[in-house]
Amino acid sequence: MSASPEAAGTIYDIGYRHYDGPRLGRRGAVMAVVGAGLRAIFGLGRSGRSKVIPWGTLILATMPAIVAVAIRVLAGDLIELYSYDSYLWQIGALLPIFVAAQAPELVVNDIRHRVLPLYFSRPMSRFDYVAAKLGALSLALLSLTLLPVLVLFTGRVLAGDDVVGAISNEAGTLPAIVGTGLIHALVLASLGLAICSLAARRAYAAGAVLAVFLIGSVVGEILAEAGGFADVAPFLNPLAIMDGTRQWLFGGSVAESPVRAADVPLALYGLATLAVTLGAWAVLAFRYRRISV
Repeated sequence: MSASPEAAGTIYDIGYRHYDGPRLGRRGAVMAVVGAGLRAIFGLGRSGRSKVIPWGTLILATMPAIVAVAIRVLAGDLIELYSYDSYLWQIGALLPIFVAAQAPELVVNDIRHRVLPLYFSRPMSRFDYVAAKLGALSLALLSLTLLPVLVLFTGRVLAGDDVVGAISNEAGTLPAIVGTGLIHALVLASLGLAICSLAARRAYAAGAVLAVFLIGSVVGEILAEAGGFADVAPFLNPLAIMDGTRQWLFGGSVAESPVRAADVPLALYGLATLAVTLGAWAVLAFRYRRISV
């Protein structure tokens, strides 16, 4: 009985080609994650439903500045709706909503669907991944914390009879405007990502972010009205902590802020802001160090 002939293999050319272009390396990988994060946050390339919250909050955050500029043009200096100091506090309710809705988009699904090994198979470390996600959310938040105030600034300059003189008068406020926007964006992004990285589902992450801000604000107001706790109340609300830091660094008070009623050194708000940010980074480092790839 003769042995059966060995089956011969066949190689098919299905059209795949090797990549011969430039290798962008670690920096290119980080920037790609940042770009993908921004597209995910603002719903670019996705359905219209995913664009409602990010673009809606951006419009709502910018609209008061546009209205204030229009009134200033029509009524001059007779009516002053918003100041640079109070603007972010006035739109503060929109900031947690934006973070709660968009921060889970960046981290929850990656952990849940176990795609992190794909990220780390490239020249990207865990630190790079977290930094890229943090950068994407911070840049997105700048659209709410910086852009509307710059609209207010631009409107005031253009509404003046002497544009050159108005620029000279308003230019001194730019460091405070930019600094305040950066602080709010970085702290909110750090806190939001830290909370969302611990959640198993996007709904849980969003609820946890809103709970931190809502409970802190409500409990702080209750303590402030109870008497004797006005000095503690601002430190329960992340937005009040950042407003205190703004006052410490750049001056200017907000009548509605609990910081005004508290009798504590403003430097304590700066320390609290630093503690919140470093604590959030520590949570992120611990969380992603434990994830096995």
